[in-house]
Amino acid sequence: MGKGTWVAGELDGPCETYHENGQLEWKGTMSGKTGERDGPFEDYYENGQLRGKGTFVAGEQDGPAESYHENGQLQGRGTYNMGEECGEWIEDGETVTYDPC
Repeated sequence: MGKGTWVAGELDGPCETYHENGQLEWKGTMSGKTGERDGPFEDYYENGQLRGKGTFVAGEQDGPAESYHENGQLQGRGTYNMGEECGEWIEDGETVTYDPC
């Protein structure tokens, strides 16, 4: 279940989806031209806790991103370059280094 604007059969612009319990599941922007996520987003657990946030460009995660455990503790933080992890990341308290962005 969700809400948003449909243009020519594709979601276009801001939209939201919800878990079966009515809690917000995802909010972000869809591109009606490509049918892909495009722009900032936030993703939530069924308990309402933030699961992750970042930005999509043409359907690929791109730029700074964060993910969280269901209890709200930071799980990971780093940067994506068109869907690939790059640079320095913090993952469950440990520093992990990927190829430069």
